[in-house]
Amino acid sequence: MNRKVKFNYAFKLECVELVLKKHYSNVYVSRLKGLDESNIRKWVAFYKAYGKDGLLPRRNHNYTVDFKLKVLKAIKKESLSLRETSVKFNIADAAILLK
Repeated sequence: MNRKVKFNYAFKLECVELVLKKHYSNVYVSRLKGLDESNIRKWVAFYKAYGKDGLLPRRNHNYTVDFKLKVLKAIKKESLSLRETSVKFNIADAAILLK
């Protein structure tokens, strides 16, 4: 069963292109499109790291203990924020890190 996607790929790409190609601010695009600025920042970060594939929906993952330890060690060693960590390790949502 596929999970429901709140924002489709085309919408995310449009928002990212407004920021990167038109040089609009994240705040302006979020107001223009009626969504939270944090979504725009997240999509731009994933796009910069993974290209267009970074905007595609992801399946729910079961992360191994080794992967989880690797992530936690990177957070501590590199003083990464939740957003930076989610982008670096291609984790769809920073809230997953809190769990």
